[in-house]
Amino acid sequence: MNLKGGVYLSKRISEILEKNYDEIVSIRHSIHMEPEIAFEEVKTSALVAETLRKLGIETRTGIAKTGVLGVLHGRGPGRTVLLRADMDALPVDEMADVPYRSKVKGKMHACGHDAHTAGLLGAAMILSELRDSFDGCVKFMFQPAEEEDGGAMPMIEEGILESPKVDAAFGCHLWGLMKEGKVAVSGGPIMASPDVFDLVIKGKGGHGAQPHLTIDPIAVSAAVISAFHNMVGRRVDPLVPAVVSVCSINGGEAHNVIPDKVVMKGTIRTLDEETRKRIPRELEKLATGIAESMGATASFTYGKRFPVLINDHDMAHLARESFKKHADNENVSDNQIQSMGGEDFAYLGQHVPSAYAFIGIAKDEADPVLHHNPYFSFDDSNMKLLSKGLAQIALDFLSEDK
Repeated sequence: MNLKGGVYLSKRISEILEKNYDEIVSIRHSIHMEPEIAFEEVKTSALVAETLRKLGIETRTGIAKTGVLGVLHGRGPGRTVLLRADMDALPVDEMADVPYRSKVKGKMHACGHDAHTAGLLGAAMILSELRDSFDGCVKFMFQPAEEEDGGAMPMIEEGILESPKVDAAFGCHLWGLMKEGKVAVSGGPIMASPDVFDLVIKGKGGHGAQPHLTIDPIAVSAAVISAFHNMVGRRVDPLVPAVVSVCSINGGEAHNVIPDKVVMKGTIRTLDEETRKRIPRELEKLATGIAESMGATASFTYGKRFPVLINDHDMAHLARESFKKHADNENVSDNQIQSMGGEDFAYLGQHVPSAYAFIGIAKDEADPVLHHNPYFSFDDSNMKLLSKGLAQIALDFLSEDK
């Protein structure tokens, strides 16, 4: 890597970050207090667009409904790098005791997307001031709906990777299972495909006092759920990560009425395509076989969601080296925890070489910060490493030998 003035630029990144830090925190708090869920991020995207335009960054709005794209050109022609953040909140009532608590009942930022957005705007503040220090182009992708159907693919389909063509993409997730100041980014699969299934068991309802005259779909469902869990432990290689969880089950409303049917919903998490294809087939065979053996019927529907998130090894190495310029070397590692959570950043990795990093936010790893939890909270200062790291990655990628 040949980065002229690398030490000077790293120092300037830190100086610019500190100058803008209070504004970055204010942006995060504003977004946090008015959380917006999937494809409803109207106020959030307006704030993002306003901030980008103030920085003199070319800004496009209304992509995939509420997505925003900023385009920053350097001093001359060169490659293009994309930096990405997600903007959406979750349908969760906030219980955290913070002064910037959500003002919207039933909605909160329980996964850190408010800080991802503010942190990427921080990187934009840094890079806009350093635009005469690099050749090429930086794109800032602010996407909706990561927690739901995903806003990454719709934004890609609307052309964000073109004009100019993106050569690499990077993103970060503030991570509650790691201690503050630590960064992990490794090559290979790091986050699962979060696929879903619906299962309807149909039997024959009747009086709870006369079960022998019914075909009890609740009893069938209990056998199916047990078989599903045993299937992962007995039909999938224990060295191959896989999760099957039944997360919703509904059937019947009365104490003494056996219902006609039970409806179940669940998720399938895998880290490789072969296992991803095989598990739904196994689940459907189990469900239909058990139901038939007990006189019922089963209707299994499988829904593919995001692909497995796979980091490019070279981009992961570049990201680690960039973070080391702003964190102690021993705190930056390739020991990235493989998570069975899903992340639609994976779609970017299917189009361009990409890397996705985890940045710790826990005060103590023995007391992790739980995502998607009503008490989810962390210190604003963790955004500093996020902003500086993304800005450094962009500069290093655009300045490295072609």
